[in-house]
Formats: sequence, C-alpha cells, structure tokens
Amino acid sequence: MVDKKEVARLIYEKLKDGNIDATIHVISEELEKEKTNKLKITKTPLLNSIGQELGKLLIKEDWKFEGLMNLWKMGKRDEKLIVISALGVTSKGDYEKAKQFVFEIMGDIHDWEICDQLALRVNVNLAVQNQNEVFSMLDRLIESENKWIRRLAVATIPPFIRARTSESRVCLEFLNKVMREEDKDVKKAIGWSLREITKKDAKAVYEFLKGWAKSGDKNTRWIIKEGMKKLDKEKQDELRVLMGV
Repeated sequence: MVDKKEVARLIYEKLKDGNIDATIHVISEELEKEKTNKLKITKTPLLNSIGQELGKLLIKEDWKFEGLMNLWKMGKRDEKLIVISALGVTSKGDYEKAKQFVFEIMGDIHDWEICDQLALRVNVNLAVQNQNEVFSMLDRLIESENKWIRRLAVATIPPFIRARTSESRVCLEFLNKVMREEDKDVKKAIGWSLREITKKDAKAVYEFLKGWAKSGDKNTRWIIKEGMKKLDKEKQDELRVLMGV
C-alpha cells in the first residue's frame, strides 16, 4: 500500500513550486500500482486519504487555493478527488475562499462521483459554518439547467443532516422544492436525502411524503418510493395506498 502521507508531501512540494505538470506526473507515478485490476482506477478512499493529508500541509499556505485550482483545471479524476478532499480540510478555516472555489468549479462537474464527493466533503462544511447563506445558495442551484449542479445542491443534504441531526425541518423544506424533479440522477440524490433524514426523524419524513403521495406526478411517485425505504413497512404500505400503487 502506498504511503499516503509521503504521496501528499510529494504533491505539496510540486504544488509549492507551481509545477502542475510535475504534480500530475507524481500522482500518476505513485498511484499506478494502486489501480484496480478490473476498472484500472484508483480507489476513492485512498484518493480521499491523500487529499486529507495534502490539506493538512496546505492549511497555512496563502497560495493553497490557487494551487488547488490549477491542479483541478489540469487534472482528471484522481487529481480532482484529491483536490476535493484537500479542500474539505482547508474549507474549515477559510469559508469565503472555499465557497468561491465551489462556485468556480461546479460547472466542471460531469459525473455523480465528483459531484457527491464535493457535497460530502466541502459543501457540508460550508453549510455547517453558515447554514442560512448556504441554503440560500442551494435554492439558487436547484434552478440550474445543469443537472449536476442540481444534484450537487441536493447531495449536500445527506451529510448536513448527519452533522446537524436536529435540522430535519430545514432539510425537508428544501426538498419540498425539488419533489417534481425529472432527471434520474437528481431524483436518486433526493431519495438518498430522504432516507438519511429518516434515520434522524422518521415521523417528519413520513408526514412530508404523505403530503406528496397524492400528487399524481410520476416523478414524485418515483422519489417517494426511493425515499421511503428506511421507513417502517407499515408506513411504506400506507404511502403506497395513498399513491394508488
């Protein structure tokens, strides 16, 4: 197994020199043996660990956001996941610059993995630090024509409710605005969010879904079916009856 702290140190040194090509070469070279046999990709937990160690090294550096942005722009999957995890560490100490970083890169998201990792590791930190502002931002993001930006907004809810277990009302108020979502990737994130909130406040989720059960909208029914899976079987059966399925 690769030494994650040593790899992070090597990345840090190249970033410090401003040599992004060399940084990417280091990442590629050090992680070549770690790629899975079947898909030939580096496992996400390893990339996350390296990114976290890199974040610790960067946290006091004035150039950290510039260096991470340059690596993001020139890098591919491995580099982007490392950047996200490093940003997850540095975002706890610099809310404004981390928030701006997210705004600048969100249009460059093209798959669920990058999208969800950004929500799980960065957006949640921002939401915990400034709940009102971030939820206002999420309200704007769900209006985007870009489905990955909409998913990014929704995917912020699962880690947020884990961190703020008493905020089910706020989360459900937000989800109330997306219950007619048409895109499947975004709908999956809504269902995921509802299941996570259920773990903290099953009664609130049941009442919320009951209010939507008679909407007649096919997308809403799909979301309800996915979102109710952590409810008691009796409650699920009641929702099915209300939906007429």
